[in-house]
Amino acid sequence: MSSGKYGAISGAVARMQMLENISERLAAVKVPGYKKEMVTFEARLGEAKSGMATKGTNFTRLSQPEIDFTPGHIEYSGDPLDLAINGDGFFQIQRPDGTFGYARKGDFGLNAEGQLIDTNGYPVMGTEGGNITLPGPNVSILTDGTIWDSDTRIGQVALFRFADTAVLKRAGGDMFVPSDDTQPEAHPNPQMSQQNLESSNVDMMKSMIQMTSNLRAFEATQKALQIYSDMGSKAADIGLVQ
Repeated sequence: MSSGKYGAISGAVARMQMLENISERLAAVKVPGYKKEMVTFEARLGEAKSGMATKGTNFTRLSQPEIDFTPGHIEYSGDPLDLAINGDGFFQIQRPDGTFGYARKGDFGLNAEGQLIDTNGYPVMGTEGGNITLPGPNVSILTDGTIWDSDTRIGQVALFRFADTAVLKRAGGDMFVPSDDTQPEAHPNPQMSQQNLESSNVDMMKSMIQMTSNLRAFEATQKALQIYSDMGSKAADIGLVQ
């Protein structure tokens, strides 16, 4: 396979993968606390492998996805169980297998037992290390996560932070877990806003522009491949004539 044709094929595949990444971002633009995954194009000089590329072949591929933990905007929701994190940190969520996940998505609710849960139905953890049980939704939650029912302290929503968020990988759409044995620390200065939610950090306009430019680039690689195909057919015809 010629270097040019291999480069066009790898470019088309990379553009398709980029379009998938952008589509995922756009689908989550309205999801509270969603963190987008970013990928970039990498131009490589390949070596012979499985007969596909000869030494010196140029090809394009995408980098490994990196999660962008840039905070979204804080938006008023009016729901007393909604919480937005101001600054860094994550809510700790207990998963069905007993392990913990970490999330920025704070549109919480109550289950039949009155436990504070996320939208998956998983318990939100408190600073005492257990679930948080409320008498009802009409409670006051202070900026440090302390929950009050009139003059009675109910508990406190736990907030954790990681020294390096690069260790986190996605475990479902809105939850993250460490990729190694790294453990978070309790946030020394938790800051939350009741009746507010953090928006997705996806820039819809920018993503739409990227979608358009990548569609055009993909179409260009398709045309290049068609040209290589036509050239191959003509070369074969010349060989038959000889």
